[in-house]
Amino acid sequence: MFLLILLLVLCVVAFLTGVPLNSYVLFVAGCRVERTVSAMWFWNRALADFIFIIFLPIRLISLSDFDCTWKLSSTITSLHMFSSAFLLTALSVDRCILAACPEWAQNRRTLPLAFGVVMGLWALSLGFSLRYSDLSEYLLPLPMIRRYFHPDAGRVKAAIAIQFLVGFLIPLALILIPTFYIVLAAKLRRNRLIQSTKPLEILLGLIPTFFLCWLPYHVFFFLQISDIYPLPLLQIGIAFACVLTYFSSCLNPIFYLTMEEEFRRYKQRACKSQTSDNSGPELDE
Repeated sequence: MFLLILLLVLCVVAFLTGVPLNSYVLFVAGCRVERTVSAMWFWNRALADFIFIIFLPIRLISLSDFDCTWKLSSTITSLHMFSSAFLLTALSVDRCILAACPEWAQNRRTLPLAFGVVMGLWALSLGFSLRYSDLSEYLLPLPMIRRYFHPDAGRVKAAIAIQFLVGFLIPLALILIPTFYIVLAAKLRRNRLIQSTKPLEILLGLIPTFFLCWLPYHVFFFLQISDIYPLPLLQIGIAFACVLTYFSSCLNPIFYLTMEEEFRRYKQRACKSQTSDNSGPELDE
C-alpha cells in the first residue's frame, strides 16, 4: 500500500511539474518557430514531452481496464521513447555543427532543411511505435492482459532487442560522437564559440537525463522476458521505471531553455569578435 501511494504521489508531482514546464517551452519556442531553426528543435522536443506527460492520468486510469485507452497509452509511451531519442540525437548533432562550423551553419542550416528532418524523425518514430507498442501490453504483467495476449516468444525477444538498439543504444552512440568532438575542440580552442565550458556542461547534463531515466525501463523489459526474477519484484521495478521516464519530461525543458539562452549569448559574442563583415545572414542562435 505504501509503494502504491508513493507511486501515485510521484505521478502527480511529475504531471503538475511537467505540464507547465513543457507548455512554457512550447509557447516560447512557438513564438519563433517560423524564424529560427533552434526554435523548431525545441518546439518539437517539448511537444514530444508534452504529449507524453499529458497522457499520464489516462495511463493510470487505464491500468484497471484493458481497452483502447490502455492501447493508446502504450502507443504514446513508445512514440515518446523513439521520438525523444531521435530528436535528441538530431539536436546534439545540430549543436555540434553550430558550435564547430558556424560559417557552414550560417549558409546551409535552413528552416526547410530542419523541417524536413523533423518530419522524417516523427514519421520514423510513429512507425516504430505502432510496430512495437503492443509489446508493452505483454511485458506489463497484468493478469487480464496476459489472458488475451499471447505473442510469439521469439518475436517478443527480437522486438525488445530492436527497441533497445534503435531507441536507446544507437542514439546514445550517435550523441556521444558529436559531444566528444565538442569537448576535444574546446580543449584545443579551435573556435571561440566553444572555448567556454558552459555549453559543454549543459550538453553533458541533457544527455544523461534522458538515457539514465530510460535505462531502467529497458533493463526491466529484458528482465521480464528472462523469467528469472519473481513477478511481484518485477512489477514494482517496472512501475518505478515507468514513473522515472515521466520525470525525464520534467527535467528536459529546464535544460532546453538554459541551452537556448547560452547559445544566443555565444552568437552575440562571436558576431562582435569574429569579423567586421556583417552583410551575410545571421545564425539564429
